[in-house]
Amino acid sequence: MKIKLNALMLVIIVFITSNTQTVIAQTSKSDPKDNQGWFGAKLKLDLPNGWETSLDFQTRFINDLQLYNGSYSSVGITKKINKTIELQSDYRLAIVQKGTYHRISFGGEATKEIDRFKLGLRLLIQNQLQDFEDELKENQKEGYWRVRFEANYAPTDRIDLYVSTEPIMKFGETRTIDNWRNTAGIKIKVANRTKLNLFYIYRLDYAKAKYDRLFQVIGANVEYSFKLKKGKS
Repeated sequence: MKIKLNALMLVIIVFITSNTQTVIAQTSKSDPKDNQGWFGAKLKLDLPNGWETSLDFQTRFINDLQLYNGSYSSVGITKKINKTIELQSDYRLAIVQKGTYHRISFGGEATKEIDRFKLGLRLLIQNQLQDFEDELKENQKEGYWRVRFEANYAPTDRIDLYVSTEPIMKFGETRTIDNWRNTAGIKIKVANRTKLNLFYIYRLDYAKAKYDRLFQVIGANVEYSFKLKKGKS
């Protein structure tokens, strides 16, 4: 079992690091591809009565990781309805090269655990507002809905492997899918309550009318979880 696990770990590490070697190509309309890096930290608070809240901060680098694009800060809250279903909502502030974006999301996720496997289906509705520094430019509002299917496998108590696929649709567009995100990653417990999340995203983008784009992302997140005990009455 240890040999198989070590081999699986080696495959994942090679898979993720090999994609870092491709971040050297220049992007253009004739070659509409970009390699990016997303790095951040997340704090999760497990609250009493099925509630949970989280704080997330992420920095992103674009143009083959040569340009700092900006930061993304999020605050989220979830409510466990039963063992299968939970409701989710969050607010995200993005301060990036193109301007300032405010995004609000609401939805839910259903999960099912089978031995060491966990399957999840998530539906989100999102409303995004872009603020422009130019006062003569009208703020831009956009609405999206997205569906994610995710599969997790925990070979040990310290390791969690996951893959997901998520089409993202934009309301009011002629093209049904705005972009499609496919993710593979590994979460490793590196300390008490602390996990390191390493991931790779293969994202197809159909937002442009005349050509499609491809974004490949390598990323790392440090996640810290804390459980708040219910006070005694």
